[in-house]
Amino acid sequence: MKVFTHNFNPQSDTGPNKFSRTLLSRLISEKKITITNDTSEADVEFCVIQQQTHKVKPMVLRLDGIYFNSMQDFDQQNTPIKFAYDNADAVIFQSNFNKKLTETWFGPHKNGHVIHNAADPQIINHPDVLHFSKKIDWPWSEDKEVWSCAASWRPHKRLKDNIDYFLKHAPTNTVFAIAGELGDDKPEYYTGLDARIHYLGKLNYPQLICLYHRSTTFVHLAYLDHCPNVVVDAQAAGCKIICSSTGGTYEVVDNGIMILEAEWDFKPCELYNPPQMEFSKTKEIVIHRDCRDRKTNKKVTRFARCTNAYYNVMEDLL
Repeated sequence: MKVFTHNFNPQSDTGPNKFSRTLLSRLISEKKITITNDTSEADVEFCVIQQQTHKVKPMVLRLDGIYFNSMQDFDQQNTPIKFAYDNADAVIFQSNFNKKLTETWFGPHKNGHVIHNAADPQIINHPDVLHFSKKIDWPWSEDKEVWSCAASWRPHKRLKDNIDYFLKHAPTNTVFAIAGELGDDKPEYYTGLDARIHYLGKLNYPQLICLYHRSTTFVHLAYLDHCPNVVVDAQAAGCKIICSSTGGTYEVVDNGIMILEAEWDFKPCELYNPPQMEFSKTKEIVIHRDCRDRKTNKKVTRFARCTNAYYNVMEDLL
């Protein structure tokens, strides 16, 4: 199968590009697909969020999410995504939340599939990564338990709430590692407040994986997130997850605590002004997933099930 890609940058470490790079690499090695830059040679087109050119062959669209921030021109932002959505022969949603939101705004799609993101264990648990992890000079002593969080910090990622949750619920001998560029969301209030809080700045992907392996708990209280890869990767590295009940994050959590919040009505909202969180209402998440391939019914890893599902969607279009 020859695949032409739209809007995919294999050199980028943004969530959509990093996941697509891992996905396509596995499909190349195990399903023997090839990537072509010529649409006339392609059997299938694989589109990340929006098209770069007009569709020539059957196209699979992988949606990362749509825009609904009432403080922005979401109609204009959604226009190229809606064009790709209407053109696509199949659409892959990252979560049931993502599917419900998109179909509420764009209408149902004739061929939609929910395929949750998954982490490649060959990358997360690669011996070189584990060896590298032991050599990193973290700014805390080896006896410390580590909680962590990571994001490109915008207001809806709720860095302050992540820190508040840590301060209220983490054991006293625990440190909190914050990865990612802080931007305008730097919580000056916390500077010097607690010596257990460490700002690590932007880390590359191997460094992030090492941080997850060093952590026992990963906090991700983002508001209305679709299916964050940081959570998928941190959980694959063995972290317990703390997340919000909003959005699709909790759908991929097997072991964690969900902070219960009011349901969203799928209408435009001030995304960068999320509701105040209360940590008193929680629900424990403990799920033992019987992970099977949907076509063969054989037990597989979550990543194998994910990649097989993507391949099956492409194959069904031929």
